[in-house]
Amino acid sequence: MSRADISIRETGGLNYVPSDRWVVATGTPITIKAGEPCKQNATADENVILLVDADLTVATDQPMAGIAVIDSSETASAAGYVDVYAPLPSVKWEIKSLSATATDTQAEIDALIGQLEIIDSTSSKFTMDTAAGSTSTNAFLIVGGDPNRSTVWFRIRPDACSFGRASV
Repeated sequence: MSRADISIRETGGLNYVPSDRWVVATGTPITIKAGEPCKQNATADENVILLVDADLTVATDQPMAGIAVIDSSETASAAGYVDVYAPLPSVKWEIKSLSATATDTQAEIDALIGQLEIIDSTSSKFTMDTAAGSTSTNAFLIVGGDPNRSTVWFRIRPDACSFGRASV
């Protein structure tokens, strides 16, 4: 994937967004890059992995850990760490839309406000799949966007995170 797929739009009144350190399992170096979303690997697991295509659905997928602050530090022979921004509900995030033409006017973005969506990872970057359809179990709440950049702004539902719900 690529760096800076997701960025902070607003800190929700905080001076900075708090971060947590998670373990990244041994493997190909730099599994998680800054600006990429990650979730717990398994129930009550200390390891995090990248979101996969069509993530994240509440009570189906593993809980969201956050958005990477820095690149992960694992190596082929040793586990590493990644610091992730805590997915607080007051923080507003920004991400490109999967289809730029679906969010290139203010009217299109306005029509998306309040929808719950999922993240797409079928290309070389993470994007918001605004065409997937809003369902009550999707984790990302659309709250606006920038038609000049074809981005959407979103918040992460607390019940999609490890601190906001029971493990699946």
